[in-house]
Amino acid sequence: MKYLLLVLVFAMLAFANNDGCTEVVPGSSLQGSDDITLVLINDWVLAEKALGLDIFDGVYILGADNNLDIIQAYDAATCAPLGFLPLDPANGSCFGLAWNNDATNDTYYADDWANSNLFFTDDFGSTWSTYPNPAGSSARGMDFDGTDYWTTNGNGGGLWRFQPGVGEQNIAIPEVPTQPSGVTVYPYGSNVGVAVTSYDTHNIFFYEWDGATLAFIGSAPCPVPGIGSSYGLAYSEDNGNIYWSYRDAAYAYHIAEFSFDLVSLEQTSWGAIKSSF
Repeated sequence: MKYLLLVLVFAMLAFANNDGCTEVVPGSSLQGSDDITLVLINDWVLAEKALGLDIFDGVYILGADNNLDIIQAYDAATCAPLGFLPLDPANGSCFGLAWNNDATNDTYYADDWANSNLFFTDDFGSTWSTYPNPAGSSARGMDFDGTDYWTTNGNGGGLWRFQPGVGEQNIAIPEVPTQPSGVTVYPYGSNVGVAVTSYDTHNIFFYEWDGATLAFIGSAPCPVPGIGSSYGLAYSEDNGNIYWSYRDAAYAYHIAEFSFDLVSLEQTSWGAIKSSF
């Protein structure tokens, strides 16, 4: 009976946070790979939460706050809050977000961990439409590599690689032992690098996608102590760093910026990656 009450308490806390975490496990870190180094550059405390994360045109960090029903934009250099985009009222449990990497004809996508819709808007939130979400109501973080969208499967584990309304593929990531949350993609030689974080295993997990197979590169502990839950990731091509959102043990929300060094990483550009598909 005491165990059941404990589970209910944690479930109520997850609902109150509205962050989609359904596991009841203590947070921990794994031993990192020797050839991966993460170096903290900035760590900002927020007035609101920032789930998912994406980078718009190298200038703005985008984060979802499903308590305020907005996608908030932050200055990528200072994390000062700027404007925001209103979410669809039906998108009340938004977690992941992504834009189509086209600043002229921008489209924004948002998922929802309480329903099976993938919401999208091309008029900055004035109107929203939907596609079926390949991850159903299990989607969490999301990103776009110039060809495909990626989202974590927050219940069954794994990743979904998809093109909205066209097709999808589920890919296992057994190296992530607990519920995945954020995901971002980055250039890795002529291939696509994929980084994943988890609510309760406080490591960043790195992969390489060669167009057919996802290969595990290794992981490194998140670059700050005292994490409550780990949320979103976003890669900036402008500075080559990753932005990461999390909640600390005192329930304050943060966005941190860190550099990452993978020994075998070959720096390139999205232009080279796009031309390879």
